[in-house]
Amino acid sequence: MKYKVSIIGPIGDIGGRELESGFISKTLQENDYDIKVVSTINYTADSQIFDFVDQTNVQNINKIICDKNLWFRFLAYLGYLKSNRKKPLSYYVSNAISKKTWLKNFTVKIIKKIVEQSDIIILCVQISSVYVKEIVEYAHIKKKPVVIRTSATINEADRSHKEWLEKVTLFIHHSESNASRLSFLNKHNYKIIDQCTYKENELLKLNPSTTFNNFLYIGRLSSEKGIIEFVNMFKNLNENIHLKIIGDGELANVVCQNIKDLKNIEFLGYLSQQKIIKHIEQSDTIVISSYEESGPLVGVEAMAAARLIISTKVGAMPQRLNGLSNQFWFNIKEQDSLALVVNKLKALSSQEIKAIANENRKHYLANYRENTLGNLYKNAIFNLVKNQ
Repeated sequence: MKYKVSIIGPIGDIGGRELESGFISKTLQENDYDIKVVSTINYTADSQIFDFVDQTNVQNINKIICDKNLWFRFLAYLGYLKSNRKKPLSYYVSNAISKKTWLKNFTVKIIKKIVEQSDIIILCVQISSVYVKEIVEYAHIKKKPVVIRTSATINEADRSHKEWLEKVTLFIHHSESNASRLSFLNKHNYKIIDQCTYKENELLKLNPSTTFNNFLYIGRLSSEKGIIEFVNMFKNLNENIHLKIIGDGELANVVCQNIKDLKNIEFLGYLSQQKIIKHIEQSDTIVISSYEESGPLVGVEAMAAARLIISTKVGAMPQRLNGLSNQFWFNIKEQDSLALVVNKLKALSSQEIKAIANENRKHYLANYRENTLGNLYKNAIFNLVKNQ
């Protein structure tokens, strides 16, 4: 018997959630599960999820609504014409008039149908993501196992969701630190499954760092990533170190303005995965400057690539590097903390740097390989299905 698994979440084009949803889908599909991915937001044909699964396995809620309801299709068409047909029709389903009528009720009706047709539901979401509450509560009524793969830091506001969070069958967290934020629940069944790199083969081939000259930031350019603060800290170092910034986001223009006329900071914008690997190869130190993360993915990529890691104590990073020599932590709010880390690294010999970089890679191989995490997912889902 093929078990039907629906993976639901705000799955767009680029990011950790897209990669993890794709990885989970591919892992379960390879083990003969019938997989359906349903996104609650819009995506394009360039979405990273299609690196893992075929487009025929992925659906968009807005397109389903557009196909099934004449009223919402008509309203979407008005928006489509008004925008000079810049995007597909389904992008305009969630408009001001639709929201004032009964769009949410119709969407929930569709989602309930998806739950009814599934043997198990996996939500790759933040706790505050739209429709999570409705899915969990309806799955509970229908006695369908529901898994939440938390994709962001659990915050204080999430305590208000205690009543329906108790109905989640299984949580999957990146780290114990994030799991501990749900300690207020009476029922908190969870497993720790961290991330792996999806560029594993390429990154494991790179020679380990032996010098300390080139910083590399890879990530969204948004406020929670601390990128503006880090750039300002870096500018004040007065050291002969080069920084490259890869990524895109709402703060891209601010970053460009901040580094204008600086020769030791280079902004590269959004790059393809192959080009990113090339820049990782040219770097020796990966920077993680975030205020808030559940992962981040770039942390395990740096370990696989045998790079040094300079990081804030964010998300899973303290747990990942626990017991290793790579203890180069800084506080994004304290300028001196970065300078202290840089001085500490400058004092290392080439052999010491190489040893730390190799230790990071060895730790990745022992704990974060793709097949290792794939087996953890397979076992977790198998046990739920078996006990259904």
